[in-house]
Amino acid sequence: MTSTWAGLTSLGSQGWLAIAAWVALVVIIAIAVWASRVVAKNRQLKADQIRPQVAMFMEPHGSDWHVIELVVRNFGQTAAHDVRFDFPNPPTVAVYEDNPFDGSPEVADLDLPSELPLLAPGQEWRTVWDSAISREQLGGSIRSRFDGTLTYTDRARPTDGKKSRGWSKRQTFESKVCLDWATLQPVQRLDLLTSHDLAKREKQKLELLRTVLTYFHYACKETRPDVFRAEIDRMKRAIDETQDRWRMSQADETTELELPWIKDADAGRHRVPLR
Repeated sequence: MTSTWAGLTSLGSQGWLAIAAWVALVVIIAIAVWASRVVAKNRQLKADQIRPQVAMFMEPHGSDWHVIELVVRNFGQTAAHDVRFDFPNPPTVAVYEDNPFDGSPEVADLDLPSELPLLAPGQEWRTVWDSAISREQLGGSIRSRFDGTLTYTDRARPTDGKKSRGWSKRQTFESKVCLDWATLQPVQRLDLLTSHDLAKREKQKLELLRTVLTYFHYACKETRPDVFRAEIDRMKRAIDETQDRWRMSQADETTELELPWIKDADAGRHRVPLR
């Protein structure tokens, strides 16, 4: 200790200047490393904020709580390209068409697109998946949880087949997907509503929707213009009949509620007294 102190005290001005220069160099290097890390972190945070953020989730229909839709939405600030789905066990749906009334429906894979070419910021793709009531009635015969992966890029695929410099700098992102029917709030209400008239009515509405979708699927395959026009006219007549029936039911309810004294067929008519 004494020898070290003696050595330091014996240093001249040039020695102290050399030590100060080395200390300053070390401090400058430390500041440069710290600044580079801060800049890199800020750059990464900015890139994460503006990059596409695509997620897949389940969402109840706006008017029918038991009808569940499958939604793919881009929450990011830039467009997502080439969105693909990968499920080891694809989402399934019960197929009720072409099955006996008292028989159990077949289980098939949900019809999903092979890829979504583009999802702009805030844009979404959605489709009707299934009814929570129907899946609850099927019980363990249909899978309730589906784990998968979403992959997408931040740059569009070149259309002419030539890969540009920007395409070589593209980034591929991956998002985990977990679709679980057991986590949905409507499932907790099924015990109270399954045996209720409301649940039966909602199930009938779902069957009507499936019937309309099936009709539309097969009717769109028609190529003859005269047959296609006949189908359109037939659907318009069905719509007019349904509207007239609904108006008549509304008028009957209004008469019974607002004019309860109008019950007889001759009510409201002027009668001429007999002489």
